Amino acid sequence: MRRRVIGLAATPSLNSIDAVLAEVEGEGYPLAVQIVHAIQDPISKDLRDLLIRVSTPEGGDCRQAALAHRQLGEAFAAAARGLADAAAVSLQSVLCLGCSGFTAWLETQGRAPTCLMTGSPFVIAERTGLTVVSDFCGRDQACGGWGAPLATVPDAILFQSPDEPRLVIHLGGLTHLTALPALGSGQPILSWQAGPGNVLLDCLIQVLTRGRERMDSGGRHAVQGRHLPELLDRWLLHPFLVSRPPKALHRFHFAETFARQTAILAQQKGWEANDLMCTATHLVVRAIMDSVQRVLPRDFRPARVILTGGGVRNGMLWRLLEEKLGNLTLERSDTFGIPAEVKEAVDAALLACLFLDQEPGNLPTATGAVGGRLLGSLTPGSSANWTRCLAWLSGRRDLFLDED
Repeated sequence: MRRRVIGLAATPSLNSIDAVLAEVEGEGYPLAVQIVHAIQDPISKDLRDLLIRVSTPEGGDCRQAALAHRQLGEAFAAAARGLADAAAVSLQSVLCLGCSGFTAWLETQGRAPTCLMTGSPFVIAERTGLTVVSDFCGRDQACGGWGAPLATVPDAILFQSPDEPRLVIHLGGLTHLTALPALGSGQPILSWQAGPGNVLLDCLIQVLTRGRERMDSGGRHAVQGRHLPELLDRWLLHPFLVSRPPKALHRFHFAETFARQTAILAQQKGWEANDLMCTATHLVVRAIMDSVQRVLPRDFRPARVILTGGGVRNGMLWRLLEEKLGNLTLERSDTFGIPAEVKEAVDAALLACLFLDQEPGNLPTATGAVGGRLLGSLTPGSSANWTRCLAWLSGRRDLFLDED
């Protein structure tokens, strides 16, 4: 049975809101996914600055957090409407909307891990009329998990093969990996967060250029520099990078404050900006490869490596991965019909589907949870849309006959 679903995500780098319209065939496991349309809607500077303020340890106050929650909800809703217009479809033909929000805070230490998601689902539902499934990490944390990574089950739905083992590397704001054995092999799926990604590279170039550039486009600054072993060794001692999964990372560990401290150190040492970008790019790849050596069993030999996330545009990042992975061929997820740069929005759409199908959206071995759980909170849309969602939940599939 086919349904249309929208997925929304504000990536940790805060460059855009990613939105996808997907047609999903089936229910539960497996699902067949076709991406109808995708857009990347830029986040305004004012909203970006507000989100950065409320997502740092020193943080903003409660008023700013509430304002960010509301304004990001409005931005999400605008992106959903813009997506529908661009795809020339009516929002009334969409069953539901999955929104991963923006992680303003993720605390994984201590006896009670917590997360705070921003992007009001009430505003999204009100502006679009769609039922919203949101706040996916909260339930996983409530049952003992870290709340991440939650791309594991979507990775398996999208990329697991009956014939060959595969490795998925997500080069997003943060990096994570999913090792997918061939179906029926009896081997477990392994999934973990590896370290920093575009958050580090973007924040560093913004500091070094005093805001003139928002990203190291294509890795052009990094490729002109040389990597600094002293700095790389220092960074590799970060507690997150030397610990074993399950574990979860919040953006602030390698974001604005980290970039400013690096710039100060570089001034003291006489290091060049391009050298810092080169070293940071090496850090991203080194964290990935070190985690592969620690986590993957020696007998797991992927037949192909699938790359997702905005980092696929970074030529130097791609080249370094090719060098480290030896004779393995790297492929963008676009080869499989999944636009690499909006993968997190695709994940949100699939997690919403799993919620409505009453299927767990987490993998306990990846997040550390005590068991699989339905992930998300449900915010009803318009009366007509909510009636359709209730029909789906109650098993009335006769109401979903491939309509437009």
